[in-house]
Amino acid sequence: MELYQLKLFVDLAEKKNFTQVANENYVTQAAVTLQIRKLESELGVPLFHRTTRAVTLLEAGQKLLPYATQMLKLSDEAKEIVRETKTEVSGLVRVASVHSVGLYELPAYIKKFLQKFPGVNLRIEYRTSDDIYRELLAGDIDVGIVAYPTEMSRIETRPFATDDLAIVCPKDHPFAKKKSVELAELAGQNFVQFTEETPTRRATDAVLSEHGVVVNVRTECDNIEVLKQMIEIGYGIAILPRNSLTGNDREAGLRMIDLKDIKIERPLGILLLKNAPRFKAMRAFVDTLSPKAPTNTAN
Repeated sequence: MELYQLKLFVDLAEKKNFTQVANENYVTQAAVTLQIRKLESELGVPLFHRTTRAVTLLEAGQKLLPYATQMLKLSDEAKEIVRETKTEVSGLVRVASVHSVGLYELPAYIKKFLQKFPGVNLRIEYRTSDDIYRELLAGDIDVGIVAYPTEMSRIETRPFATDDLAIVCPKDHPFAKKKSVELAELAGQNFVQFTEETPTRRATDAVLSEHGVVVNVRTECDNIEVLKQMIEIGYGIAILPRNSLTGNDREAGLRMIDLKDIKIERPLGILLLKNAPRFKAMRAFVDTLSPKAPTNTAN
């Protein structure tokens, strides 16, 4: 069995589509089919059930999948271990961040990191908090960045930054004429909110509930850019991170108003898998984000 064949096998097991696997691996569909057939021929059993509409794993394929996944993971780790012997910091670092942090907090750090370590391939993806924890535990990412980080038995958290939340409204809203508003003034206001499973939403709901403030939630979304578009058209106001309002947003008519009688702080954290290999490039990236708490260089 060749690693390339196993990669195509794992990709096909996940995507269930020959065309998509071919496109993502920059080969033809016929090449994917050929490699899968060679793998099946070597093993002496079919791995997939193929129809014109779907591709599904057979029993032999289901048994092979965890071994193939582990072999590919070990291959990647072996490559990184060998690269560690080089003086140059290089390799792949897989990062997943929630939108509200990745879009507004990370860019300056990414620029600094890549200027210092141009040989590193930094892959940034945007996910919900739940997906980030799940993908980190599955070994699909190396570093997670979330708001309101939660330590778990297999996940280590490190402080990244703290931002505070404020009211965002359109320029023609009565609040836009004020420098600040009291929390009680939010009662009865139309709101656009993060979805209920979002940590930031849970935190703001807790503050509103504690002070007996009831708002009218008109829509929910886990993408902060979509929320800002809803605010722009006057669909509602929101409590958002201060750093999320850009110059372009202000030109589009959005305004940020302070809360006069309460300060809502939002901790941001770095997630790392405990007892997992931490290669030079990964350590360098984490140290760029959190220089006061350097990673363990023993790994």
